[in-house]
Amino acid sequence: MSGTDAFKAFKMFYSTILLIFSIVIVMGLIFTRQTGLSQDTHPAVAFIVLWVMLIWLSFVEGGQASLVGLHPINAELYRESHPVSYKATANTNAGDNLDRYLMGRQFMVIFIVFLINRSGAPVPGAELWGLPKWIIDVFLVTGFAMILFTCMVGQLQTQINASLCMLDYLNDYMNLFTMYFARGIETTGLMHVSYLIQMIVGLLAGKPIQSKEP
Repeated sequence: MSGTDAFKAFKMFYSTILLIFSIVIVMGLIFTRQTGLSQDTHPAVAFIVLWVMLIWLSFVEGGQASLVGLHPINAELYRESHPVSYKATANTNAGDNLDRYLMGRQFMVIFIVFLINRSGAPVPGAELWGLPKWIIDVFLVTGFAMILFTCMVGQLQTQINASLCMLDYLNDYMNLFTMYFARGIETTGLMHVSYLIQMIVGLLAGKPIQSKEP
């Protein structure tokens, strides 16, 4: 094994250890009622909400990587081989729908991460299993454990996999539902001021925004 390979293996090893440790202490906080949602309801509720939201976040993140990556590809090429992927891209590739999806999707990310934090983030003064104060400060007070947990489980791994296997990743009905859900959020108009800002920035840059609608 070369020095470069050994260093990569070391980074994978310590990253894995950090993730496992972060998951363990977050679960510990939940079942000792030291997170917001577990205090207000029940540890089982916080546990279920946390994992359901993490899994859904993975669909939101992976779906974005797939839909954006497949945008310039002729959807007819995979209409028969990946019919669910075709349904999704047929929608987002039409007109300005990709922008609409991305706006709704971003609101979803913020909302889901908020619920994840409510479920797993420590309340002030949390302590766990007699762990040293410096570990409490580094992993709990700063939120580092939740950052590692959320990013590695709910975001990064699914983005990497989806960017390599866009058609296969997108070809399921949970991704299709998530895309339509994001489109539905955008339809409410809650964030449409973003379009106004986009137009102003385009005008200031001398590049007015051109709609792709027919």
